[in-house]
Amino acid sequence: MSLSLQECNQLQKVNMVRLILITVCLCTLVSCGGGVPSERVLFDFESDAEMDQLRWKCGVLLSLSGKNVTHGNRSLRIELYPSHYPGLNPMLKENDWRGYAYLCFDIFNADDKEIPVSVRIDDQKDHPEYKDRYNKRFILQPGMNHMRIPLDTLMTSGTQRTLNIKKIHRLLIFLARPERKVVLYVDYIRLI
Repeated sequence: MSLSLQECNQLQKVNMVRLILITVCLCTLVSCGGGVPSERVLFDFESDAEMDQLRWKCGVLLSLSGKNVTHGNRSLRIELYPSHYPGLNPMLKENDWRGYAYLCFDIFNADDKEIPVSVRIDDQKDHPEYKDRYNKRFILQPGMNHMRIPLDTLMTSGTQRTLNIKKIHRLLIFLARPERKVVLYVDYIRLI
């Protein structure tokens, strides 16, 4: 069977369209554009190595736990004792948060009452004053709380300057002067 020149050209065009469609499909499946992953886990508290990335201070006891886990096999149990600002102060390895829309984490309030928790985010290496960093208070309900902070709302408290999400240096989750011991479980700190 012999094909005419016109039929041969037609077949080449069909094959070229098929090749283009296959390429587009493959690029879509493997993020051909070199974009960021859809999720970046900052802390998941699965190992002792992650515990080494936490800054320890008086008034706070940190331990891995199998309770109130939302991702993986463990969560971080935090015992917060009466002091000025006890909480979680991890060392961030990932400072560039561009390409993501939200900072998310899960926090279990083991108390039977609401607890106010504060989140602080710094985009400067030195410890900026309150007015020049992100500060926000959230109310934790008893039980599991799924926190979701839009990155486009990260503004400083005083000057209302938008944080530079390319240079995030500090993330703190803490209580302001608790009057009694509080137990929280934190898990699955991530960017989505």
